[in-house]
Amino acid sequence: MNLPTPDVVRADLARLDTRQQKIAVGLFGVLVSEPTRARDKEWVSEQLTQLTVLSEDDAPDDPQAAVQAVQVYLEDHANLLLEATFLLFQRVGADLAPKAAQGFTFDQAMQLALGYLPDA
Repeated sequence: MNLPTPDVVRADLARLDTRQQKIAVGLFGVLVSEPTRARDKEWVSEQLTQLTVLSEDDAPDDPQAAVQAVQVYLEDHANLLLEATFLLFQRVGADLAPKAAQGFTFDQAMQLALGYLPDA
């Protein structure tokens, strides 16, 4: 497995809009909190759905319409969001690897992740 370079991760995140960046970084944070669950597709899907719901600025008042809006959004963007999130997860993991013996904090991981966003 080839690790993504910092430039690849920056370029991948730069192609996302602001909402997508928020979702990807949010999912990254969830994965850092629960790294052993990163391979659990159902759990990751649930987390992605929750973050998508939370990221919606103008959710429809009708609950059924809101559910449909999230479904459509994820059908159109889930692969893009997951790819960006896992590239970021791999890259930050590689960045933190030298510190693994001493340990690192959630805040340190998030700070590194946010540094890969455009205009960071």
